Amino acid sequence: MPENDSIKPGYFQRTEHSAAEPEKIAKNAPKRGHKPPTKKQTPIPSGQLQKILAAAIILCLGLIGSIIFILTRDTMPPVIQKVSLSDITEASTTITWQTDKPATSQVAIWDSEVSTSTELDEALVTNHSAPLTDLKPNTRYQLTLISRDKGGNEARLEIELTTPTQPSATPPVISVGPEMGKLAPDFTLTTLKGEQISLSQFRGKIVMVNFWQSTCSNCGEEMPYLQAIYNKWPHDKLEILAVSVGEKAAFVQSFVETRGLTFPALLDSDEAVSEIYQISRFPTTFFVNADGIIKEIKTGAFTSQSEIEAILKSF
Repeated sequence: MPENDSIKPGYFQRTEHSAAEPEKIAKNAPKRGHKPPTKKQTPIPSGQLQKILAAAIILCLGLIGSIIFILTRDTMPPVIQKVSLSDITEASTTITWQTDKPATSQVAIWDSEVSTSTELDEALVTNHSAPLTDLKPNTRYQLTLISRDKGGNEARLEIELTTPTQPSATPPVISVGPEMGKLAPDFTLTTLKGEQISLSQFRGKIVMVNFWQSTCSNCGEEMPYLQAIYNKWPHDKLEILAVSVGEKAAFVQSFVETRGLTFPALLDSDEAVSEIYQISRFPTTFFVNADGIIKEIKTGAFTSQSEIEAILKSF
């Protein structure tokens, strides 16, 4: 037919299948009512399952316990209060304080040079006390009170302490008398030059008070030793007072000039001073230290210069 001539070749094409394709299609088509095979699962043994459940329960309980511990744990440090210092001296004091719950006790101490602390008292108490010793007088200290509760929470409080100045020692009461260890009785006598000399004006020096008479041979024999000492020792360290007992000035003057004595010769004409010093033998010499205390008494004459120096060097 002419109309068929207008149809282009290849517009309709017949599909040809080989004889093997129907068989292939038939094989690939799933069979009706047949399920694909599934992988077989192995059941967990009951004993192992119990262990897993027990471990899970323990883990949960531990987690719950940790949460409870965190929520209920005391994280507040103790409160330090009512601090006081007592028995304060230049070298020691006692510090006390309180805490609102039981805690340990310790005090850190430091000044501008040294840092130290008291021993830790691990007893958990609310009333605390710590003695502080070996302090220095007139020193400013920084003190830190330290208390820890049973949970390890720590509280600190800083205070200052200034120790008092060390009190001056009260000088002992010394009686006056012509015996060793006592305060030498003061006196005032006149020299050959008419000057008034008192024993007390030589405080700060060693003073040798020598009681003598011109008629005493032993007195004359020891005078050269006294003069040698007077020449040798500095006058700001030592003074020699030669007290003539019961004699007139003319006899004393002759005695002094004959022997070339240059230390002061004092006139106890009425023997008032020798009576106070209870002189019973000539010569007698009192060694008085710089504080006015009698340290040595020599009855009789010195036999050498070295004997005198030995006594002076013992001061």
